[in-house]
Amino acid sequence: MDKSKAPNHFAEDKTVVAGFEHSGNNNKVNLIGKCFKNRYLIESKIGHGGMSDIYRAKDLYLESLNVTEPFVAIKVLLSQISDIPEAQQVLIKESVQTQKLSHPNIIRVYDVDTDDGFHFMVMEWLDGESLDQVIKRSKPLGINFKGSMKIIDQIASALSYAHQQGIVHTDLKPSNIFLTRQGNIKVFDFGVAKNLQQREDRYAFAEFDQDSPLTGYTPAYASFEQLSGEDACAADDIFAFSCISYELLTSKHPYNRVAANEVDITNNKLIKPKNISSRLWPMLKKGLALKKVQRAPSIELIINKFHSKSWPLLTAIAAGVVLVIGGFQIQQYYQIQLDDLQNKVALTNKAKSEVQAFEFIPASALLAQIEDIPEDKKLIKNGLLKTHQSEVLDIVEQRIASLPKSDNGLYQNYEKIAQIINDIERFYPDSVRLLQIKNQAERSKQSVVDALSERLSLLLSQARYNEQGSNNIQAIVEGLTFVEPGYVYTASNEEYALYASSFDNALKKHDINQISALITTGENIFSNYPQAKSLITYGAELKVAVKGLNDYHDLTAKGKTVVYPYEAAEVYYRDTFNQLTVRLDAIDNPKDLHEFDKEVRGLATNLPDDFEPLLTLDKRLAASFLRQANVYLDKQYLKTARELFARGNEMYERLNGVQRL
Repeated sequence: MDKSKAPNHFAEDKTVVAGFEHSGNNNKVNLIGKCFKNRYLIESKIGHGGMSDIYRAKDLYLESLNVTEPFVAIKVLLSQISDIPEAQQVLIKESVQTQKLSHPNIIRVYDVDTDDGFHFMVMEWLDGESLDQVIKRSKPLGINFKGSMKIIDQIASALSYAHQQGIVHTDLKPSNIFLTRQGNIKVFDFGVAKNLQQREDRYAFAEFDQDSPLTGYTPAYASFEQLSGEDACAADDIFAFSCISYELLTSKHPYNRVAANEVDITNNKLIKPKNISSRLWPMLKKGLALKKVQRAPSIELIINKFHSKSWPLLTAIAAGVVLVIGGFQIQQYYQIQLDDLQNKVALTNKAKSEVQAFEFIPASALLAQIEDIPEDKKLIKNGLLKTHQSEVLDIVEQRIASLPKSDNGLYQNYEKIAQIINDIERFYPDSVRLLQIKNQAERSKQSVVDALSERLSLLLSQARYNEQGSNNIQAIVEGLTFVEPGYVYTASNEEYALYASSFDNALKKHDINQISALITTGENIFSNYPQAKSLITYGAELKVAVKGLNDYHDLTAKGKTVVYPYEAAEVYYRDTFNQLTVRLDAIDNPKDLHEFDKEVRGLATNLPDDFEPLLTLDKRLAASFLRQANVYLDKQYLKTARELFARGNEMYERLNGVQRL
């Protein structure tokens, strides 16, 4: 799957990040593929609001650090208002205010900036869905009290924290609240609506939907005081919070989405949700009061009431008094019957709540929670898998697309792709779409393996052992191992023969760079080749020797005094001196002997005088000069004999001097 394209469920989710609804006024600028500040690469559009578009982008800096999911959300002002200074200030103020709010249930804002005339804000990337989608999916029964409280508690925590910091949201609504796949709540857009309200006419478009932020608030969730133009305060958020709590419990708006200043109290009575007890309903109802003076004074008060416990003991004591008065035995009998009935009702309600809790698991959380569904709920389990099959497979494709590639960014992690597919295949063994995903991954993997192995064969057949970039042999082998762990390239006899010949030539020329490349090639390609074992073993020793000599030359080039690496040099020149010794023993005439002497002297210029292999060879060479001098003396070639004697004695004197040192 192409990571540059957002999965389908994102494309369908209008409020996946920022909670904006799409209006009829679309931004015509196509930013897909654009890179802001040489860092944020726009991959896909995931949301649209009355003032901005929301995009998923890749943070190239995080990607360079091998971060697993280097994604961010980018909010970009629409081109229609990007030149309006006040609109730019709104974006800046939103960024500044949200950055002040460090809370786990409030979205993190990283930065606000401008590039090429586009004004944008960088936020954390979230995976999940907006709360309005959760509510729509809970129709017609709503979410049970326990499930709702998991969400309500987090919203309350975010708002209470913001109020303590002196910040009021003023445009709280389900689409400005996000539920992540892990079950965490994130609240968006603090302080924006209040700023926009003062300039409603300047930013108004000919077309925008009812919930557009450009109105300064959302009428269905705005308090009576907001709609009357009063200054924003915490009571506004309390009203919106209570409306959202009611919607979670019932899947319906408490006032049928009628604005607070237009509600007909006589014909629009609040109805108690079935998913909340009669003991707790009055507090929620107080939060829904149309007038601030009658409204609950704080969100904390509402939450504390929701978490308060009933007092069955006091009730039992009161009942006990009646029992004593009315006759203990009779009342005890009826009390037992009543307790038994209450227990049965409680068990029934508990079972119903458990079923409802499973039924409302979103697709984004299904894979993580599917194993938690008991075996006796197999029908529910299968139903959830069937209902969310398309969304689950979207998530699978997204996970595959977001997997980190190899270190050089060229190859997909096919091993982890296979793991993801295998994990989901047990739930959808007959899925044609999943089979297509699997086959596509396998074909892609095989094509990469074939391409890399063919390139490797070409390089080996042409003795190109020391290339860099995409033709570097070690990099190709590492790529093959990443794509298919355990892969071993099998070299041909011709490739090995060329390799061995190249190694021999490099040794003769003392080409350190080529030898290093050949050693690396041997370790990567020919380590399992029978004839190569001795060569590889020597190569490993030689590699250490080469490093020692290189370090020595680097330090001396910098003017530093260091001890010559004798052991490394002996390994490096071992074959050279062995071959020279064989050649010396085969020389039988003065001319070849003098030529050989010149060759050795040239080699000696790179070696210290007391280098043991050189001393040993020079002794043999001096002896050869004296031996041939005697031969030519017997033949009465006196001049030639004198020259040979002179060179032999000269070498012995020098060798004796070196040994005395």
